[in-house]
Amino acid sequence: MPSQVTFVTANTLKKVQEDYALLSKTTSFSLQDLFNYGQFRLEDYCKTFYPHPQSRELTAMVQQFSEQYGIWLDNAKYYISCALFLYPTASFDRMLAMVQNCAIDYYLNDTMGREIFSLLSPAEQHRAHTIIERMGRVNEQLQLEPQAAPVEQANIEMLTFIKNDSPRRWFREFVEMYSYHIAVTHKDNNAAALNYIPTVEEYIEMRNHTSGMPHIVLLIEYSENAYLDWHTLERLGMAARLRKIQRASALIGCLMNDLFSFEKEVIKNNTDANLLMSIALNHPSYSLTDVIHHGAAIVQAELKTFMSNIDELKFQCQLYEATEPAAMDALRKNMEGLERVVQASWAWQVYTRRYKKSFSIWEETQLAVPAMA
Repeated sequence: MPSQVTFVTANTLKKVQEDYALLSKTTSFSLQDLFNYGQFRLEDYCKTFYPHPQSRELTAMVQQFSEQYGIWLDNAKYYISCALFLYPTASFDRMLAMVQNCAIDYYLNDTMGREIFSLLSPAEQHRAHTIIERMGRVNEQLQLEPQAAPVEQANIEMLTFIKNDSPRRWFREFVEMYSYHIAVTHKDNNAAALNYIPTVEEYIEMRNHTSGMPHIVLLIEYSENAYLDWHTLERLGMAARLRKIQRASALIGCLMNDLFSFEKEVIKNNTDANLLMSIALNHPSYSLTDVIHHGAAIVQAELKTFMSNIDELKFQCQLYEATEPAAMDALRKNMEGLERVVQASWAWQVYTRRYKKSFSIWEETQLAVPAMA
């Protein structure tokens, strides 16, 4: 007999999909208009943004790497371009490792991820669970088990390169965060599988990790070969504000993505592991329009948090440039990277064909909207 959670989520999903069918006949939304506030305009904020200048060569080399391990998917090029948008100033070798990281994560996502897992056969779920369980416990020792699947071999090769090219302290934190992301992401994260309906706040915390944004933010240090001096930042009273904007940039990336991918995840693949579905489950009286405005307001609030705090941190950074030049140089590069993450969260999702549809309620994902040059 289906559980109460299964009953509630199925009914809510049906209501959202029915609302969508009706709403889509008469209404479209501009995500940019939903996210903007006051004088802030995303299109203006992203004008200085550009992808990595060697994107073509990097994509070709990562495709070759992925094909070697049998993990290349036909539409992967639309996803791995994300890393090329996130770290446009990284050296070629470091960028190659980070795009490999993105390709591995994409393969896992689209073969056994949160949208896909419940659709797999029992045998496929068992195999996926075994692979993810092993990959989720990879630590800085980077041990490869004898029965490892090709994707695990690719993962260890990529991580080994990053380990040999970064400080031990940073790499330990990175691999722990990345492996945790794999462990919690690539499985059924629908409410029925969890056997409870998370609050919106609980969903956001879970989504932060399933998105991989925390380790993407950590990679800013690797991409610039400039590592934060947390001891100095703590002493100067700057660490808490930096952590706040790092978290805001991560949430902007993953929650903005939930709106961009709403049609793919909720309408097409029937998942409730999405911000808009989380809001609908926790606010049963909401119409889909109410849900959309609530979700957009959450993203907008994170944008406000990011913008106000990074301006203050830039001011503090200037105060200590003379007395703490090395620490402030690394901090300045990190803040520039965080700004690129926020810009990429918008620019890549407008540019990529991953979310484009012949019809969409989002103006930015309609095929008629020209792709960004």
